[in-house]
Amino acid sequence: MNGHRHRLRAMAAALAGLLLAVPACQSRDRAGGNAGAEVTVITMANIGGTIRPGQLNEWAQEVQRRSKGSLRIEFRDEYREGEKNAEVATVEDLRRNRIDLAWIGARALDRVGVQHFQPLLAPMLVDSYELQAKVFEAGIPDRMLAGLNEAGLRGVGVLPGPLKHLVGVERPVVGVESFVRRKFAVSDSALVDLTYKTLGASAVPAPADVDLAGFDGVEFQLGTVVGRHTYRQADFVTGNLVLWPRPLVVVMAPAAQDRLTGDQRRILAEALKSRQAAAIDSARQEDRESAETLCRLGMKIPHASPAQLRGLHEAVQPVYRELRKNERSARWLSEIEALKETTGAGPDSASCQEKTTGASPLEGTWQRDMTDGDWIALPPDRADGPLNGTWTITFRGGVLTKTDPGGDIEQWPYETFRDRMHTSGTVNIDATFRISGDRLTFSDFGFGKCMDCEGYEVTFGGGKKPWIRTRDRRD
Repeated sequence: MNGHRHRLRAMAAALAGLLLAVPACQSRDRAGGNAGAEVTVITMANIGGTIRPGQLNEWAQEVQRRSKGSLRIEFRDEYREGEKNAEVATVEDLRRNRIDLAWIGARALDRVGVQHFQPLLAPMLVDSYELQAKVFEAGIPDRMLAGLNEAGLRGVGVLPGPLKHLVGVERPVVGVESFVRRKFAVSDSALVDLTYKTLGASAVPAPADVDLAGFDGVEFQLGTVVGRHTYRQADFVTGNLVLWPRPLVVVMAPAAQDRLTGDQRRILAEALKSRQAAAIDSARQEDRESAETLCRLGMKIPHASPAQLRGLHEAVQPVYRELRKNERSARWLSEIEALKETTGAGPDSASCQEKTTGASPLEGTWQRDMTDGDWIALPPDRADGPLNGTWTITFRGGVLTKTDPGGDIEQWPYETFRDRMHTSGTVNIDATFRISGDRLTFSDFGFGKCMDCEGYEVTFGGGKKPWIRTRDRRD
């Protein structure tokens, strides 16, 4: 895990400045068109490592736009990274006013006494982006926010999230028989635990960077399967078996809310609500790109048969009966089921599509040996900069593999058109390449909507030395 953390820090090293963890405060904005104005800075915990959910980045931008720069969200990345109960601990930090804001997976809230979101996460109910969009359009998740007040918290809003798929380590997860007496790594939740027990499986709370040795499976959104390199330990991800989505609940500490004006609280909430439709589109696009990435990396995407899906739905009915014991939950369940009936959409499905690629001029293996004096475009603090030593990039069969001097590996599908390279998946890199004999250089970088990817400009192009094609790997 320490190597993983170091790699992520290195990737983000070229960012212009570090985000500091400080309480919401007033400060003078010394840059931009609002110079001299008072700026309220709110610190937000990002439990997901250094790469934030794109929906939250876009929300933070919208807040700054609507407030004309007077209200700014700064992220505290890698918050409680590696802890198996990170979200529950973060909720406690919010209650104790140790952090201003945080995003919490809706399913984790039942561990702190908030059961309002459980109907949204009933197994195999919200299993398509079309239905999730209709549920948000109906305002159901926004109504569920009231439960946070009972827990001593303040809800800002809810964003739609990606659909979670079942990953099988050695065999696919496609029917009830795939769960019986099997052990799964899961995100901690009372509802999740009840569902797996009902299916005859053992659910073990684990962090996102869990080592899957000893597990039969794990549940992740497709982007996480790529981003956390789960494909290195698991062979299968079921394309059409979605137990639940992963909505993001934005929660505020009471003291932080008290420091804000009514207009500032309104801006936070309205900006977030305005991003709900876009969040659905972002999650859907991430799924498409991640599925393509996994296929190119050799992961298998099997599908459960209609009979297997029906069998699983019947098997989880005891969970529905338990949820309906609560009158409020029963009403929301009925409302979501009615929306599903009118939608008529089945579970969203990921699959591998055949795609042919022509021979690339980049094909082969390239290396460069880097020392302190070889790097350019580094931030002032060299401590978290890229590692010195031998860096390797290999282009094989439409897949780019990058290996740093510490042995950490990243992979992405890639394509070239004339002198431009494009990678897809959770990291989108566009760059111009130039080959002169056995020498390769990159320039003119772009990263699409990724706001945390500038470090790759240093990795690929931020050096005085070119990449050298290795003689023994030119075939």
